[in-house]
Amino acid sequence: MKFLLASLLMSTYVSAENPFSAPWFCHDLDCPSFTTRETIDNSFEIRSYDTLQWASTVVETDSASDAGDIAFHRLFDYISGANEKEEKIDMTAPVLNYIQPGAGPNCNSTFTVSFFVPWQYQTESGPPLPTSSSVFIESKDLGEFAVSSFGGFADDNDMVQEAVALTDKIDESKEVDFNDDAMEGNYYFVAYDSPYRLMNRHNEDWIGVKDV
Repeated sequence: MKFLLASLLMSTYVSAENPFSAPWFCHDLDCPSFTTRETIDNSFEIRSYDTLQWASTVVETDSASDAGDIAFHRLFDYISGANEKEEKIDMTAPVLNYIQPGAGPNCNSTFTVSFFVPWQYQTESGPPLPTSSSVFIESKDLGEFAVSSFGGFADDNDMVQEAVALTDKIDESKEVDFNDDAMEGNYYFVAYDSPYRLMNRHNEDWIGVKDV
């Protein structure tokens, strides 16, 4: 996973078109817009994310760390100029990792790893298209999530443990219901920091919930 976030230090450019006042953990990088609906039991947030464009790639493996390394190289090549206009595209936050667990302990999981498309390209024409067939631009209609935050350098085990803990908190709250995607065991691990940031690191797990 260490290479997945390496380029977050490369740019602090914030597009003039950015309509969103990003939270501190975006570290002055372009970040997707969302509304915090409520905080439940001082334990987790309910956020509603806007429909926005992302550059994504899919990796099938049994390790989130391995998936992150493979995906990083693909996506970093894209923003470094492996696109139809040979443009360099600014790094953004966060790195989104959509995890669809395998059917059993010896089965690969599917990881869809995404870089947020900078605000200057959040237009009808969109960003330049990737030249690699393994990278694609998609409009993600993310919707509503229960969100928990945690610090440190997250490994595969941390992602799972935090997702389990968040699932338990949602169950205990009785205030929100899991959406269909969450009922299938799918969730997001969301990372905001370069590996060079040693303090005040910010990670999140997102689990889909029905509209509140």
